[in-house]
Amino acid sequence: MYTRKQALALARQLRTCPTPDIRNDADYIEENKRHNEICPFCSTDIKDEIDSWSILSEKYQKKFKAPATEMGDRQVTKGQLWKLNKNMCCWREGYYYNAPVILVIKDHNTANNEILAAQTWHDIYLASPGDMVVPETHRTGVDEFFIETWNFYILKKHYLGRYLGNVTGEVVEYAMKMHANQDILPGWAPRLMALRQNDPRHYFQKLEIKTGHLMEQQAANIPGFANDSTDSFISKIKAAMDGLEWIWQPETIIECLALLKFTPESVALSASTKNRNEIIATFFCLRGEKIQTVKSVECLIFHEKSSSGGYTVTGEIQGLSAGTKELSFMCFIADKKNKYLSPGKWTWDDNSQQFLAQFNRVKGKNERVSILIINQVNGKDRP
Repeated sequence: MYTRKQALALARQLRTCPTPDIRNDADYIEENKRHNEICPFCSTDIKDEIDSWSILSEKYQKKFKAPATEMGDRQVTKGQLWKLNKNMCCWREGYYYNAPVILVIKDHNTANNEILAAQTWHDIYLASPGDMVVPETHRTGVDEFFIETWNFYILKKHYLGRYLGNVTGEVVEYAMKMHANQDILPGWAPRLMALRQNDPRHYFQKLEIKTGHLMEQQAANIPGFANDSTDSFISKIKAAMDGLEWIWQPETIIECLALLKFTPESVALSASTKNRNEIIATFFCLRGEKIQTVKSVECLIFHEKSSSGGYTVTGEIQGLSAGTKELSFMCFIADKKNKYLSPGKWTWDDNSQQFLAQFNRVKGKNERVSILIINQVNGKDRP
């Protein structure tokens, strides 16, 4: 008899165990060693045993019967199911988080090629209230699965890997309604059993929340560096500037950037800012796959506000226009206690050199705002 505990065990392996190609990759010897020390599924290797991952992968693929196709020139539209590509996989705390299958909810920002996505899972034994199980009449190309209507995030289209199938427009509409109010459920979707104490689905939801958060972080990675290991990327940063430290040991490319700490002697504040609040941002100049410059930059703070809607901060960054070609900005709240980065939204006015950073949660007393300023240049640009 198949149980929810068994379903959870399979989910943990599919979500957090390295695939055979990663286990055999010489670049990840230390990561795999650490994983084997803490993972009950990968800690033993019986000779001649059929690889469990191959079995799991086969089970997984059978859930998506339609021949999966690469993205190519396929137009991305709402209601499509996509497997995210390998650039979205990442190591975290000894586990290898594999890229999930997402449902395209809608275009989020056409100019930036961004979509709003919902995470999905194929084993309905793990569905609980707030999830939407999609019946056969409302899907094409895939077997039964459910939508985690509480687990939405924004992705750029270039992180989509393989197209798998699609659902009807009605499914997408109800997914959006359930995201706002999880008591709403269409009549054609099955009612799900309430969660109980020590229910395996509690642990599954925590796993899916963590996976969704990591996908958000991976989506913020810098093109050209997404395939680097953290060790090689840290070496590139250190080659550009000595004496750098990190708030905690980075496990993703974006953490390598966002968690930098400058030594006091490397931060030269102007005399006019001694009595003013400021954030020290990190400026990177990137040329191809090389980090050419790393330096600290002052961000003068005009106003900070915390409310039920989250945290906002406004200010000014002087002197960025000169000598820069393709500026981009990222902002995060760094939670050192839980080792987690919360991404925010950034608005920058080139003329006034003023910014607005918005976060959908309140900033804790001991948490830090991390601001990244990135200038990407090509071989023809002068440094």
